[in-house]
Amino acid sequence: MTSPNVTEEPSGASVSHGERVYEWVRDRIIDGRFPTGSRVREREVAEALGVSRIPIREALPRLEAEGYIRTLPRRGAVVAPMELADVVELFDVRASLEVLAARLAAARCAGGESGEGLVAALATADAAVDSSDESRIADATSDFHDAVVALAGSRLLRDLLLPVQGRVKRLFHIASERDDDDVHREHRDLCDAIVRGQVERAAALALAHVERSRAETLPLLAAPVLPA
Repeated sequence: MTSPNVTEEPSGASVSHGERVYEWVRDRIIDGRFPTGSRVREREVAEALGVSRIPIREALPRLEAEGYIRTLPRRGAVVAPMELADVVELFDVRASLEVLAARLAAARCAGGESGEGLVAALATADAAVDSSDESRIADATSDFHDAVVALAGSRLLRDLLLPVQGRVKRLFHIASERDDDDVHREHRDLCDAIVRGQVERAAALALAHVERSRAETLPLLAAPVLPA
């Protein structure tokens, strides 16, 4: 029996609405509009998106599984912190999967695949750096890494990296103190190696990029809990 306070979604619609809710909440956690420790209230999400609570209750377990929220007694869903241990694990995973993505992308370019999408992502990042807008730079940096994964052409790798990419994008917004020109220079070199099909050079540059980011980011995040 349906509760009188819950509006049923049309058959099949709850899937698309659930994805919409997931992306809406995730994006606000990533860019800090929903700060660490704040509650994700079902009623407010429903009113903002014009949906019932059904797709919200579908999206929350996914958000929790991917580390964006935690469900606490008497508080419900709250935005999870990015603790130092979480960031260390994130860099460990990036050091493996992003290097693999760069290697596969370069191998595809060596085989004749176009790197046009990656070059376009680099140009967008270049414009973002010129703008000095930290939020825009963080988004463009994340999009460049996503373009490498897309060019790699591995569906399994893409699926494995989905929860990782959200965490990386959130970290880019939290820890924006790295020199943007240095980061973009590393991206430019990585892009060059990939589109030229230089597999080993691309892999080495990707690893150096992750490890340099680790060395510069972790000291900035030494507190047990990171602010959003």
